[in-house]
Amino acid sequence: MRQLVGAVVLTAALCGCSAAEPPAPAPPPPPPPPPAACLLDTAALANVTGVTWTPDASTASDTRCVYDPAGTTRPAEGPTFLSVDVTERPPALDTVAELCEDGSRAPVGAAGFVCRFQGGNVFAALVRNGRLVTLAASAVPAGTTAAQLVVAFDQQVAALSG
Repeated sequence: MRQLVGAVVLTAALCGCSAAEPPAPAPPPPPPPPPAACLLDTAALANVTGVTWTPDASTASDTRCVYDPAGTTRPAEGPTFLSVDVTERPPALDTVAELCEDGSRAPVGAAGFVCRFQGGNVFAALVRNGRLVTLAASAVPAGTTAAQLVVAFDQQVAALSG
């Protein structure tokens, strides 16, 4: 019996020494880049509007990104969100600006504007890298104002223009 136990111990010791260490697991791949249309600086948006905005990853693409306001209830008129749309072949900014309420269009940098449209909502547009980028608020969410959205859009367009 002692010989059997000794053989088992010796075999276990030899197996333990001769077995190679398993390779360390590969590090996880880096997260994929965000879709190209998710251009907004959400920290800056939150700072100006007082509302936290989160891109909806399930619908984001290289041509459209929707940002939902955190902690706001859905108004009876429908959901509240910000959208960014990127168009490959942009029309002239003056054509796009026809959406604006009269007298509400304000230039931002050399290639953009911000304005009010559809009864007080906020809209902005700029040409960036040969593409038209538009920002639109479907409605003003609770916790902020249209004026704060105008300032936030102005800042976003200025940052994207630079």
